[in-house]
Amino acid sequence: MRLAPSFTKSTMCGCSYFLFICIGLTALHTGLCEDSSAWPLSGQPRELFVALGSEVRVQCDATPGEGSAAGAGAGVGVEWRLNGSTAVGQHGSLLYLQSARLQDGGLYTCHRHDDHSTTGEGEVMERVHLRPGYPPSPPNVTCWAPSYPEKALCKASQATHTHLPTDHVINYRHWVTGAIFPCHTIPSSGDYLCEMKDLEMLARPYVVNITATNALGSATTLMSFDLEENVKPDPPVDVKVTPLWKARDQRRVLVEWRPPPTWPEPELFPLKYKVRYYWGSNRQPVEVDSYDCCSIPVEGSLRGGRTYHFQVSALMMMDIGLQSDWSEPISSPVPA
Repeated sequence: MRLAPSFTKSTMCGCSYFLFICIGLTALHTGLCEDSSAWPLSGQPRELFVALGSEVRVQCDATPGEGSAAGAGAGVGVEWRLNGSTAVGQHGSLLYLQSARLQDGGLYTCHRHDDHSTTGEGEVMERVHLRPGYPPSPPNVTCWAPSYPEKALCKASQATHTHLPTDHVINYRHWVTGAIFPCHTIPSSGDYLCEMKDLEMLARPYVVNITATNALGSATTLMSFDLEENVKPDPPVDVKVTPLWKARDQRRVLVEWRPPPTWPEPELFPLKYKVRYYWGSNRQPVEVDSYDCCSIPVEGSLRGGRTYHFQVSALMMMDIGLQSDWSEPISSPVPA
């Protein structure tokens, strides 16, 4: 994002902690006062980025343009308008906002009126698009490996909405060689998501650098990423539940699933699974471990006439890394 060419920026250093986060830097723009005399009037209006809560001063030069019939300063009046309406915070030719708010954003136009004006509109002297917002804070970052050992993903987000276009750039550095690699952006809705490839197994942790930037400043987070500690498969898929025969008042169902398709080598790096189930709105589920793929009979605590909800989760064998999220619930009535 290109910074507005003439605003003043002050820098403040802070510290953020998330997982192994060790550094947070942020640049804050605390106010803005512009000399608008050199701004062009043709084309797009000048974009003016300001920090929410900061003071804004924009001076309008009401001197008649070259070839004007009016004498300099003779009977000249100036009016600022916001989106076509009379703007608040006007002090003569100065547009002044003591503390910028979100609702102050929009297109400001400065109109000059003189004794020779033939319309009520007046000549437009300045056009300013005011965009209030926040500079980025040190990003919140989560990295995990759903496709061990081929790749890992990193997700970055802002604790506070900036209200401005904010870019994120992530790279990661090999701890030993110092080689730096880009984290490749994955188009997604919501938070920033990128992909790290060609990671070494059983290596020392990588150093991940995440920088968020917008027109008001930038903020950086550094974190350590250990591949094996952050293995986290995606949830199993295609979960289905089939009622089985009953004996001696015991109800049984067969829960089946498929491994997550993003897990590349299930033979080399086998997964184990957990099944949980609950009935109605009861959120105290019963969990059953399964070391086999990809089915398990469930019995014992099931009661006929109830509808149960079943979910499956995956974890790398030998308890390496983190357990996956639970699959979406699959509902199945148990016959009476």
